[in-house]
Amino acid sequence: MHAKFGEGVGIEASDGSFGLTLKARMQLRGTVVETDNDSDASADIQIRRLRLTLEGFALRKRLTYKIQLAAASLDLDPVAPLIVRDAYANYALHRDVEVRFGQMKVPFGRQRVVSSGSLQMVDRSIVTSEFNLDRDVGVQALSNDLFGLGEHLGYSVGIFGGDGRGRVSGGYGLLYAARLEVRAFGGRRAVELDEPDFARAHTARLAFGVSAAFNQKTDRNRSTIGPVFATGTWASYAHLGFDSTFKFAGISLTNEFFLRKATEDANVERVEGKQVTDYARSGYGGFLQGGYLLTPELELVGRVGGIYPIGVPNVSSDPVKEVGGGLSYYFVRHALKLQADYFRLIETQGEGRHQVRLQVQFAP
Repeated sequence: MHAKFGEGVGIEASDGSFGLTLKARMQLRGTVVETDNDSDASADIQIRRLRLTLEGFALRKRLTYKIQLAAASLDLDPVAPLIVRDAYANYALHRDVEVRFGQMKVPFGRQRVVSSGSLQMVDRSIVTSEFNLDRDVGVQALSNDLFGLGEHLGYSVGIFGGDGRGRVSGGYGLLYAARLEVRAFGGRRAVELDEPDFARAHTARLAFGVSAAFNQKTDRNRSTIGPVFATGTWASYAHLGFDSTFKFAGISLTNEFFLRKATEDANVERVEGKQVTDYARSGYGGFLQGGYLLTPELELVGRVGGIYPIGVPNVSSDPVKEVGGGLSYYFVRHALKLQADYFRLIETQGEGRHQVRLQVQFAP
C-alpha cells in the first residue's frame, strides 16, 4: 500500500498481478463578468470540476486501465449528462503498438489532451473549447516511442463512434482520427503533457504535432460536441490541427491552429410539420499562450486567440476573440495551486466583456 499527497492512495498485490490507485481532484472557481452594455453582468462561485479517478494495471504491467468519474454539474455534457468521462483499458503489445479501447479522449490537438488539472491558466482557450473533439467511445493504436528513437516520435490513430461521451445517435457514420508528434530536442518526458515548465532545465525542448479527423454523419453542430441538430444526423466534418510547444529554463510557449469544415453548409427538413434549417458550424482559429516561472512556485502567463467562421457566420453570443493574462501559484505543483486570470472577450457581433476568474485546485 502506498500514499503520497498529489499522487493518491494505491494498493498492489504482493505477486505483482494487480494494482489500483485512487485519486481525487476539485476545482473551486469564482468568476466575475462585466459586459460593455451592462446587461449581462454576473458573479458566481462554483465547483468547476470534481473528479474521482481509478487507475492501475491488471494481470501484468502491460495491461493498464483508467476510470474517471465527474460529479460537478459543469463537468457533464448537457446532451448526455453522464458522470463517466474515461473508461478504458490499454495493452502494450509492442514498443511501436499499444491498443486502447473504451471511452477516452480523441487524439486531436494538444491542449485538450492535457489534463484540465495540469493547465497553467484557470481554463483552456476558447479556441480549444470550440474546435476540440473531446471524448468518445472507440479503439485506438498508439506509441510514444515509434521505431525506438528515444521517444522523439509518437503517434495515435483511432476509430470512434462520433457521437461524443456516452451517446449513440443511431445514424450511420464513424469518427476517424489520427495524430503525429515530433519531439525535436528530447523525448516525451521533456515535453510532457503539463503546461508549465517545472523542470526549468537550460536545455531547449521543442515538439510539433499534426492532427486530422473526419466525422461522418453527425447530429451535433460542433462534430462530437455542442447542440443537437433539429433535422437529425446529416453533417460530415473534416478536422485539421497543428500545434507546437517549446520549453526552456522556466519559459513555456504553446500555439495551436484548428480548421473544421463541413461537407455541406446547411440541411433543410420538415420537422413536426414545419420547415427547419440547420447550419453547419465550419471555421478556423488559433491561439498563442506563453508562461514564465518567476520562481519555482510563481508563474506569469498570457494568451491571445481568435475564432473565425467559414460560410454562414456564427451569430451566437459565444466569445470569438480573447486576450488576457494571469498568475499561478503552485504550493505543491498541480496538487495544490491558486490561479487568477483576466480576459477581454469579444463576441461575434462586436460586443465584449471583461472576465476575472480566481480558482483553487486541491488534488490530494
